[in-house]
Amino acid sequence: MNKIRKILFPTDFSDTAQNAFRYCLRIADAYTADIELLHVIYPEYQGMDIPIMATKAMQDKAEAAKVVLQEFVDNGLAQVQAGYQFNDVPAINSTVEIGGAATIIADVAERDEVDLVIMGTRDTHSAFEKTFGSVTTSVIERVPCPVLVIPEEAELKEIDIIAYATELEESEPYHIWKASQMLEPFHPILRIVHVGKNQTSIEKMNDLEDFFTQNAPALQVTFHNVEGNSVTDRLEEFSETYDVDVMIMYAPHHNFWQRIFQQSTTRKMALQTKIPVLFYRSSEE
Repeated sequence: MNKIRKILFPTDFSDTAQNAFRYCLRIADAYTADIELLHVIYPEYQGMDIPIMATKAMQDKAEAAKVVLQEFVDNGLAQVQAGYQFNDVPAINSTVEIGGAATIIADVAERDEVDLVIMGTRDTHSAFEKTFGSVTTSVIERVPCPVLVIPEEAELKEIDIIAYATELEESEPYHIWKASQMLEPFHPILRIVHVGKNQTSIEKMNDLEDFFTQNAPALQVTFHNVEGNSVTDRLEEFSETYDVDVMIMYAPHHNFWQRIFQQSTTRKMALQTKIPVLFYRSSEE
């Protein structure tokens, strides 16, 4: 995986976003990365028959947003610096774009070749969002890079223990290794967890453990099979039991119909997580 040099942080100026921005600043400092702060304005239209953009109104909104963006940055820096000493305060570039939030975020991430997206997510979601996805889940499914989701109630702290939720696919050793490389600046303990404790999963987990014992003996890693019918509930319980700071989940791209009909574990975790979750995607995918 390439070094994290540029982080995209979309904000709607909410308390949820402000909390996530504190994480973003600390993480950018660990990577010595730049931050691209993005606010998206939904376009206004005039008339019922001919959708003509209200140019003057949009320009006024964009100018006002730039002022609020600076206040947002100043507040975030002040809050973090109250209890943390930066190695080097991250360079922050603020931009305002017009369009649909998820589409613009994905377009900017690809256009500007960002290495990581960090964004906040709310605890409560409508029935529509649970069925069709929120802005956060849409971004996870569209962007070409990893996405770190910070729930609104997550408390800012050091990243010491990371859990990787595995489905025990054949490619899993590679993805775990790449994800561990990405998180190397934090020197965390890595706990590999699989929900399912049948004989096949136990054997696969043993094979996975043997692989890392032989190929990455210096990696601080443990392996866990846990029983349960609800993957998301068991992962939440595992996180509480082992005081996990960040959960990693592999998030392969889905096509349109898969996004509509497949209620994936990654989507459910994005909607209900209580701890930060890194939805990892390989750059080779």
